[in-house]
Amino acid sequence: MSSLSVSSEVLDGIAALAQQFNLSTEELLTQIIQGKLVIIDADELEDLLDVKDAILAEADPENQERVTWEDVKQELNL
Repeated sequence: MSSLSVSSEVLDGIAALAQQFNLSTEELLTQIIQGKLVIIDADELEDLLDVKDAILAEADPENQERVTWEDVKQELNL
């Protein structure tokens, strides 16, 4: 088994994050190791949420009408 050294500042950040999930630091790290929690970049999260919204909009029966590219360009005065 290997060991890892972290600064007190990093440890405080991990503890604060764990507290947001009502977990101990050990529980948080265990869930990350087990793949139950994952840390991702905020921009990546925003992209994933945009994709989810697009999929939901595409599946909405009220959004089944298609608009041609020519209509879009005309509406945007391009």
